[in-house]
Amino acid sequence: MKVSSEIFYCLIIGLISTFFMGSALESYFWERFGSLSLKNKICRNHLLWTVNQTRASQCFLKCLKGGDGCQAVFHNGLASTCQGHSLVLTQLDDCKDEVGSNYYQKCSSKRKKNCQEILCSGQHATGIYTIYPDDVSNGVSVRCDMDTDGGGWTVFQRRVDGSVTFNRLWTDYKSGFGNKNTEYWLGLDNMHKLTSQGNVTLRIDLIVPGPPQRSAYAVYSKFTVGNESSKYILTVDGYSGNAGNDLYQHNGKKFSTTDNDNDELALNCAVEWHGGFWFKNCHPVNLNGLYVSAGIWTGIIWKNLSGPYVSMTYTEMKLR
Repeated sequence: MKVSSEIFYCLIIGLISTFFMGSALESYFWERFGSLSLKNKICRNHLLWTVNQTRASQCFLKCLKGGDGCQAVFHNGLASTCQGHSLVLTQLDDCKDEVGSNYYQKCSSKRKKNCQEILCSGQHATGIYTIYPDDVSNGVSVRCDMDTDGGGWTVFQRRVDGSVTFNRLWTDYKSGFGNKNTEYWLGLDNMHKLTSQGNVTLRIDLIVPGPPQRSAYAVYSKFTVGNESSKYILTVDGYSGNAGNDLYQHNGKKFSTTDNDNDELALNCAVEWHGGFWFKNCHPVNLNGLYVSAGIWTGIIWKNLSGPYVSMTYTEMKLR
């Protein structure tokens, strides 16, 4: 039996346990119908129905063709059960362990809101794509990282070669600037919209110059950027990684630029350190500083890795 709606849907796999048992989000593996998303667990949130079904493909088929608003399933091949849900899971507050039970959710056929939805639709190459966050009718061009930690990351800041100056005014940081193939800033308005779409994880990848050159990363399981009236206030929490938890010291801080000073010092950190950021007083992190080989706090700084004198040669801030 042919299912025409298959061309509009795929099913996601990836471990989503950032909000359950403290696990970090793990890799996604993509197939025609998708793959595993939540292993050996079953939930009753938004439950529609439960049927006996040995094969996962038939479980998917019932969800796709049922006409009942099914958006996700738990399938247990060991117990031959299939359980349909009216909404994809965002919280795991009615769940229990069940060996063999795995979670799958539909990918929307509508315009994609972020790079994770683009990956789900079958686009697996890192590159430039158009996304449609809430309230953005014309779309936004973004760089999608489809390689790191399973892919699906929407990149909103990138420094690789110093080709773009980040010492800019409020309006530039608000709307975005740069070249998505090299260095760019997506824009605070877009970042606010993207972090208002549900639970969002922030990942920051860094390269520290040598010798020896080394890479590092920081992941925050909670990440939001406020609206302009809040001065795009930053919220980060739930750190993991090997770069150090430096960004948490900027948690709850407003964004500052040379012409819009919102930091906690009498001086303007954006003027002193040559770029806009969520400054407190002023560091330990400034990823929008000068692209220089060395300096005293003036470069691209992640204090735990570089101290005040060494500037990062690569940064990429991204969300999923």
